[in-house]
Amino acid sequence: MNNQQLGKLGENAAEEYLLRKGYCILCRNFRCRAGEIDIVASKGEVLHFIEVKTRQSDLFGHPADSVTRKKLGCMKAAARGYLAATKGWAEKRQLQFDVVEIEINHIENI
Repeated sequence: MNNQQLGKLGENAAEEYLLRKGYCILCRNFRCRAGEIDIVASKGEVLHFIEVKTRQSDLFGHPADSVTRKKLGCMKAAARGYLAATKGWAEKRQLQFDVVEIEINHIENI
């Protein structure tokens, strides 16, 4: 499985998880010049901009460890792009930036 397939698998799993927790998925893979947001969702009065990180092992740390200050800055810039594209739809909502970690471990023949 290549990284793109793994990422898609993780995003699908994250979406299912968020739906079970009562989130409303507004957009997946929003792209603009500033960057990308994997999932935009709402729950209550909060608009969530969600980065999904998927790993097959923890050899290089937990998935969320790869969300650096720089990545968060790109997420915030992309969120501004989303808000501009939706023409202020979320003006009165609280904004939140989240990470959903997906770890896939397959232990065979134990």
